Amino acid sequence: MDKQSTSIYARLLSYLLYSLLGAGISTVILAYIIRFIYIYFPLPMELNYLYANMRDAYGFWNLFFIGTIILTVIYYALAIRNIASYFKIISHSVDEISEGRLDMEIPIWKHGGLSPLALNINSMKEQLESLIEDEKKATQSKNELVTNVSHDLRTPLTSIIGYLRLIEEDQYRDEVELRYFVDIAYEKSIRLNRMVNDLFEFTKINNRDLALKLIPFNLIELLKQLAAQFHPELKKENMEIELKTAADELMIEADPDKIMRAFENLISNAIRYGNAGRKITLVVEAEGGNSVVKVINYGKVIPAKAIPFIFDRMYRIEQSRSEETGGTGLGLAIAKGIVERHQGEIIVSSNEAETIFQVQLPLSNNH
Repeated sequence: MDKQSTSIYARLLSYLLYSLLGAGISTVILAYIIRFIYIYFPLPMELNYLYANMRDAYGFWNLFFIGTIILTVIYYALAIRNIASYFKIISHSVDEISEGRLDMEIPIWKHGGLSPLALNINSMKEQLESLIEDEKKATQSKNELVTNVSHDLRTPLTSIIGYLRLIEEDQYRDEVELRYFVDIAYEKSIRLNRMVNDLFEFTKINNRDLALKLIPFNLIELLKQLAAQFHPELKKENMEIELKTAADELMIEADPDKIMRAFENLISNAIRYGNAGRKITLVVEAEGGNSVVKVINYGKVIPAKAIPFIFDRMYRIEQSRSEETGGTGLGLAIAKGIVERHQGEIIVSSNEAETIFQVQLPLSNNH
């Protein structure tokens, strides 16, 4: 039996005990009043006869018992009328809620065993409202995701089909132009493959299906390898990357492939939006029980109104969704998901001087 049922039964039992006690006292008082009237006040012969006859036939205690039972029933009926009335209000409110009127609020009476039931129903109604609102947001987000993905996939796919059609129809002047068309189609297909992989990985992270292979490794060494890996892309953008750290080793226990993917996305984002600053700085340090990595670029400032949404899927600061100004819009969402799956945290701050993406990851227990 739950607490709510116990509370109702306890209240009904208390009403019964109070009714029984009140009825017993009332019966005694009533008996003395009747006896007093019988002795000191002249009554019609019929009433005197009735009183004497009942007293002789049943006896005082039997009359007391019968009177107590009758008064107990009357008192108890009056006492539970409050609960019955409240139950009717609750029942009506539940009917209204079941018909979709979620603005209905059941009043809470301070006295009555049904108050916990009303509180629980109100709480369930609020949870239902929240679930419905979340479902609406999820549906809207899903529709936006489908729309944005369709747009982003269509752009390179249209280019690939267009250049392959030119090749298929022999619409090129010479071998050089043919090779140019093939190169463009290849680059677009690489981009398309990257977008599909991003979407697939984001879906796994979002559905908590991302399997992690946790091993201890040196985070500083991983970042050094990553900085070297980005050298051609940085050179193309006339940028450089600098790693600042006071230590040679900072051990964490994580999935190195996934952690590398997260920092790849952060550095790619820094190159894309920070190329005006010509430099990216990686600052690595230990703070308490965490490793802290700051990916700093000195390019465009992120508007304050955009910061709360910067890690949302398919979000871009610029809304044109052009191929030149952004990727899939999933890179930062993937980075955030990977970091959080490792019990870490990623935050961003931006001003006119610099934009910082700060990643905190727990240090290895053996560090």
